[in-house]
Amino acid sequence: MVPTSGRGADPAHRSNDRRRTEGGGTARLALTGSTPRLGVALGTIGLPANEWLDLAGELAQLPITRVWIWDHLMGRGAPERPVLEALTLASAALARHPALCVGTLVLDVTKRHPALVAKSVATITSFAPGRLLIGLGAGGDAAEHQALGIPFGGSGERLAQLAESVAIFRALLEGDPAARVTRAAPSGRVALDGAASSPRPAERVPLYIAGDHPESIRLAATEGDGWIAPITTFDVGLARLRDEEQRSGRAAGSVSAVALQELGRDESLAETPFGSSPAAWLAEQRAVGADEVIITVRSARDVAALSAMMQR
Repeated sequence: MVPTSGRGADPAHRSNDRRRTEGGGTARLALTGSTPRLGVALGTIGLPANEWLDLAGELAQLPITRVWIWDHLMGRGAPERPVLEALTLASAALARHPALCVGTLVLDVTKRHPALVAKSVATITSFAPGRLLIGLGAGGDAAEHQALGIPFGGSGERLAQLAESVAIFRALLEGDPAARVTRAAPSGRVALDGAASSPRPAERVPLYIAGDHPESIRLAATEGDGWIAPITTFDVGLARLRDEEQRSGRAAGSVSAVALQELGRDESLAETPFGSSPAAWLAEQRAVGADEVIITVRSARDVAALSAMMQR
């Protein structure tokens, strides 16, 4: 297990470590201390819900940390292509597959009131304790917001919303269920006045902050359990993360650093650097400083290719 914060290890790691040692799958790729943990982002655009859930079940048999779920409400292609909502999908996947752990990649705080998200998270974790991780971001798709009539402020405003959301999640998801929460938000967007939140998760829900903006990195270093960034900018951001972590007084390596390897709409997993030599590629990412790497799959073909790669 690798701790994701000085406050304790991500419980999802414990669940998946247990499943692997109990022989839950046939994959042979050995993920050891010399390689980062491996997560898989399963695309939520273009797949019907039942097919997505079936593929998530196949991924649950591989030696991965979790399945990550995109947060899109619209696609950019043909309007009739299915686009699946992240928290609904997370709930269904966790209920259907008891060995599965999931994370959101990442929830845009601009799209949802944080108190409603906290309630959804508390409800999901009441039947799937220790198996849900929440990735959060400041929103990056202006066109989607405009099409749906959702305000999309400047970067400073959205980063403030991100910080406020993290504070509200902590207040509503942790501590005494009988406590009422009153909290004023500097932006004026969210203000809680005697909010109650029960049930509260029995285990701490890890919060991972995404983005390579200096303020996102600072928030991850001071308040987060993890940080997520594209692999193309990961090394630069990681240096800032560790510096901010030290400034805040947290122990070195308290915040789990996650590198995201994206996959283009017309690319296949087999064509990526991971595809040619998974273990060697993962070892390279560990050398850069990644605690976890997320690879992206978009189809049944990609999932089958991943399974084959892991059995080499």
